[in-house]
Amino acid sequence: MTESQLNEEELILTDDINKILAKKLKTTEFNIVSYKLEPFDEKIGLLGDHANLKVVVVNLSKKEEREFYFFVKFFPFVDVSAVFARETGAFAKEIFTNEILFSKIKNYGIEIIKQCVGECYLTEAERLLVFDDLTKQGYETLDKRKDFNFDMILIVLKSLAKLHASSLIYEEKRSEELGREYRLIEDYRNEFEETFYNDREGFINLQGVEASIKAIFTEIDLFKHPSKLKSGKDFKSVAEKCCYKIYEMVKPSNKYRNVISHGDLWSTNLLMKFNQHRTPVECKFVDFQMTRYAPPSHDVVSVLYLTTSREFRKQHMYELLGLYYTALESNLKLAGYDLKALIPFGDFLQNCEEQKAFALAQTATYFQLVLVESDALKEFYANPTLSRHTFFEDRSPLVLAYVNKDEYYRKKLEESIEDLKDYCERL
Repeated sequence: MTESQLNEEELILTDDINKILAKKLKTTEFNIVSYKLEPFDEKIGLLGDHANLKVVVVNLSKKEEREFYFFVKFFPFVDVSAVFARETGAFAKEIFTNEILFSKIKNYGIEIIKQCVGECYLTEAERLLVFDDLTKQGYETLDKRKDFNFDMILIVLKSLAKLHASSLIYEEKRSEELGREYRLIEDYRNEFEETFYNDREGFINLQGVEASIKAIFTEIDLFKHPSKLKSGKDFKSVAEKCCYKIYEMVKPSNKYRNVISHGDLWSTNLLMKFNQHRTPVECKFVDFQMTRYAPPSHDVVSVLYLTTSREFRKQHMYELLGLYYTALESNLKLAGYDLKALIPFGDFLQNCEEQKAFALAQTATYFQLVLVESDALKEFYANPTLSRHTFFEDRSPLVLAYVNKDEYYRKKLEESIEDLKDYCERL
């Protein structure tokens, strides 16, 4: 089915609306007056298509008419994205995260999870997920082409501390209940299987990583970096080894305490609420297609590299790491637990240094594709041959097509290679 063949009746059904409202209202005492689905013109994600849903209902007991607004994520309509979502298991991972992980945490009365993620009302494998439309609650979608300032990234880290704390609190409560140490991986090892950077034979994104590395080599030449590092080692060879570390860094740690990790914290997966002075006050996370069971530092370091500038990190990186840890500690203390006994600060900082390998490789490979202007990205998706080549063979043509047309795109790619080079110099 192509996008042009899709219509509202095929995408959303009256039965779907009834299920959504029954869960939201916690009653079936209503009649649907009308509903309207409005698919997005703009492509906002690589592994799904999206729409807004407005529903008008009448409460049967109070005879009141009310409007409700939802956000709908559909299994990708475009073939290349659909194949990728299916073979990676990314769409199924998001259903698992919302239907099982978050539901269990909420059922244990861990309320802070509600402060950092949206409510999910309906899921169906390879079809859809339905959430509250957070923009109607005052949250804003962030511009993927603007770096975060200090206040913005601090709010993100404080929300991240709530997400991670909810995971730790759940495991501690379950451990007390069972009278032994409990970890989520016991029950959900298969569900936590990696959906993006998986090194098992035949995994579809093995080709994607190789395509990205080829483009990194192109960028090293494009930005006129010497072929040799100060150590005398070949820059491209060391960079390639660094990128391959990504396969280990996404796996649950055997050394550090793990938490439910978002794993994909670039700007479009963060929704933020601002006060009247445009100061950020709240943040919620969306798009859990890469949920991992990993140390907290996995998300913390990653989001700093994905959303802030190289110069900003030089000035504020370690201050922000400390502020995140303090926020995590406060959330644990309110629940009656001592963070230092679970994750000592020294262990956290040490793992932050180790996780830089993941953040650098993720940033260098992500920016090649996700920072392309939305109109250009839509054009790219409309060409199946071009999109398949770029996804699975070599992203160099995409980089070369836009790097001299787009100042911000060029700047972020240059920064990602500079950061990678600095790291490689230390290896």
